[in-house]
Amino acid sequence: MRYFSNAKHPGSAGYKQTVAAYCGREKYRFWELDFVRGLCVLLMVFDHCMYCFWDVLPSANQMFGTSFLSELAPVAIKYWNSAFRNNIRLVVVSAFFIICGISCTLTRGNFRRFIPLAIVAGGISAVTTVLDQLVLPGAQVRFGVIHMLAAGVLLYAVLDEAAVSVGSVLGKGKKANFTREALRYLPGLVGLILLCWLFFGGFARFSHESGYWDVVGNFSPQNATGTEKDIYSVFLYVKNYYFRSGDYFPILPWSALVLAGGILGRLIYHTSAKYAFRPLDGAWNRGMCIIGRHAAVIYVAHMIVIPLYFALGAYLFSLL
Repeated sequence: MRYFSNAKHPGSAGYKQTVAAYCGREKYRFWELDFVRGLCVLLMVFDHCMYCFWDVLPSANQMFGTSFLSELAPVAIKYWNSAFRNNIRLVVVSAFFIICGISCTLTRGNFRRFIPLAIVAGGISAVTTVLDQLVLPGAQVRFGVIHMLAAGVLLYAVLDEAAVSVGSVLGKGKKANFTREALRYLPGLVGLILLCWLFFGGFARFSHESGYWDVVGNFSPQNATGTEKDIYSVFLYVKNYYFRSGDYFPILPWSALVLAGGILGRLIYHTSAKYAFRPLDGAWNRGMCIIGRHAAVIYVAHMIVIPLYFALGAYLFSLL
């Protein structure tokens, strides 16, 4: 998705032409969003790869009776359980979803963004479920990053469309314009309310019991069956309910973080502050920005390529 600004910088005549000369086109993309998103995706791909080393690959080796890259499993386990990894993970994931929320403020096409995300999310669940059942136990993705992005974008689109619809009947004048602008903060405010409800209502909490910060569930449905807990786990973390998955992000709290990111988007990228990082742009960030522009494609591809690579590698290694 492209993030554009056609507005002139206050006090700068012909700013649109300046931007066109600077970036080679009239519509300017905010490089810092691409950069942060690209860095987050790379770290998430690395994290999932390490998960496959200690969980998915051993299953493939056992199936084919081999030991392909088995010496890396202890290293991966040590990394996966380290405080460093888990603390960084919380920051990276939070930043990724906040960036998604900021991005939602820069387009009116969020409903269009939701459709391919939902289709891809369904495809990921289908493919990984087959892999989990037939070849690679632990490969299933029940509700991962792409699922969460689809849910977050849809929620933002619905709330923002409601805000625009209400604003369209307010008429003219300064008060009406101010109210219309204030209404565009509705998704972000809903996100903050959901976060407060989740944590202060006792449904989730921050935990440091394992030596690192993490979000854990406090919600414990009484007499719920396994199927019911599976359904609950799509919406929020369920207390003492665990299943194997290298990619799991329930709707709450993460969709609320996407919505809350909309507040930053409107405060920064709908004011003159949006130009603050432009002087730092340059050739040094091009590689990471390219990754950020194609973050969804890279993330989806790695979810399929890495498990298949391990399965194929174990099979070929067994033939030696």
